[in-house]
Amino acid sequence: MFLALELSSSLDLTQFRRLLWQRKLSHHIIEQPEQQLVLVAQAAQVEQARELFRQWQQGEVQPLADDSSALSGYVNTGVLANTFVQSLRHSPLTLILIAVCTVLWLVAPLDHPNAWSNALLYPDFSYGTGLLVLSKILASFSIKKLVTMITPILLHGGLLHLVFNMTWLLELGRRIERVQSSWSFALAIIVIALFSNTIQYLYGGGNNFGGMSGVIYGLFAYIWTWQLFDPRKGMALPGSLILFMLAMLVLFTVLGLETIANAAHMGGFLAGMGYGAILAISSRVMRSTVTGTNS
Repeated sequence: MFLALELSSSLDLTQFRRLLWQRKLSHHIIEQPEQQLVLVAQAAQVEQARELFRQWQQGEVQPLADDSSALSGYVNTGVLANTFVQSLRHSPLTLILIAVCTVLWLVAPLDHPNAWSNALLYPDFSYGTGLLVLSKILASFSIKKLVTMITPILLHGGLLHLVFNMTWLLELGRRIERVQSSWSFALAIIVIALFSNTIQYLYGGGNNFGGMSGVIYGLFAYIWTWQLFDPRKGMALPGSLILFMLAMLVLFTVLGLETIANAAHMGGFLAGMGYGAILAISSRVMRSTVTGTNS
């Protein structure tokens, strides 16, 4: 989606939201501590939404009082269908991951573990002893254990946990897939997941953890480093979103809540920064070498 407006968090957008739906503008509003971000489905709708907001603020237009209360009464199903098709075309891996996480939340819930969820947990290389011996780890290592070093990112412990992570995965994942490729996105997820899960296992007190949040912070850092080191590639985030994510990372770390995988968050963030910086700097150096400039 495309950013149309950055508004104060104190502004009540209930009527403006109704107005957007009535004008057939599919949208999403992200609420942050200091701001509300209004996103629209298409780039051509950005100026339309801004002008509509100006008119609404000045009292020139108001939502109809007698519109249907049913969503189907004012949702432009054609736009929604087109948005889904475009997302499937440009961000297939993001949508596949969301679907897989949703299914696993139903059949392998992290908060009510069963055989399925236990099979996808990070491998306990200490075998319950809490003591890690490198020689024993290498001797028993297998492809299956490598895969299960990644699969905890697919497990979630509740609806709120799932929705929060999938919302951010959709927001960040499609930015990467549209600018780079699904293969680049997949490789970034694997690198970040391996690092963040391992850090959580080593410093979080066992292998009973899961969720996409470590990868979310890694993807955020990945995009941010491209924005810093090679902005010409078009990977960018709004400044307010960057400040929000950094503030939340610091807050979670300071609070140190046991229910939050803080080690995975920090591990994912550092992995995303490192991996993204290496690729972005390499991309810029290669382009400079080819063109003979310092761009």
